Amino acid sequence: MDSKSGVDPNSNATIPDHNVLSEIGLYKHSRFQSVLSMLASKPIWSLSDTASFDHLHIGGTNTLDICASKLALQSGARILDIGSGLGATGRYLATTHRVHVTGIELQKTNHLLAEMINSKNEDPLVVGMVRSVNADFLKLEPATLGEPAQFNHAVSILCICHLPEDSRVPFLKQAARFVKLGGTIYIEDLFRIRDGPLDAEDAKVLRDVNGTPHLPSKTEYMGQLNEAGFGKCVWEDVSAQWTGLTRERADKYKALTDKSADLELFYDVVAEKLAGGSMGGVRIVATQTTT
Repeated sequence: MDSKSGVDPNSNATIPDHNVLSEIGLYKHSRFQSVLSMLASKPIWSLSDTASFDHLHIGGTNTLDICASKLALQSGARILDIGSGLGATGRYLATTHRVHVTGIELQKTNHLLAEMINSKNEDPLVVGMVRSVNADFLKLEPATLGEPAQFNHAVSILCICHLPEDSRVPFLKQAARFVKLGGTIYIEDLFRIRDGPLDAEDAKVLRDVNGTPHLPSKTEYMGQLNEAGFGKCVWEDVSAQWTGLTRERADKYKALTDKSADLELFYDVVAEKLAGGSMGGVRIVATQTTT
């Protein structure tokens, strides 16, 4: 089956259970309820009002500035944000580049909160340019979002790392179905640096704390992209940058008096595994080449 035909109905490809994902420290809403309570009486919200919790990726808005530059975003472009979380990527890119962003989010609680924050944005244009869709991406049909293959670009930031090994190629094939021929995908993700499998303890901690059931090598990852219909892949190893950023993030959070033990553990594990040299971070830009 080619990448235009969708996910094989007989495939075992699955998206992680949303109940499992919601138990990961980063995704627990309890960590920012106090901020939401303070904002409750404020009718209009700025990006900075929610910036302390809605950017779920490494690097904050700098990551999104890099994304926009790598994709050479043009005003009016249509972006598909796969694994959109609380919608911060869409709101920021719509504000800074006037692009239309559709976010696909598996967890309903994240989707509902993203839609609420979107609706309160201080910029009326952003309100009309950003939306969140609650769906299992592997089961989604392009026609449900508009015309088939309507998107100029797709973005997936620290989402694919949550997929089981046998779901990665189907996921990437699905992404190719939603992107126009010649369009591009921007990915930030984790990968395995060392040859051979992770040791059992590392694999268990990453699975249980970080929700990462499989880390591919660079060779494996590039092969999956090519199989899915993406070519001209540019691989940028950002492991050194992320090691510093995640350690700084973990230490800053650890110093807080009001903190979540689950989130503290999550931040520590990511920082430790990046520093340990078995896990790395990567930034990928690839072109949809399937006819």
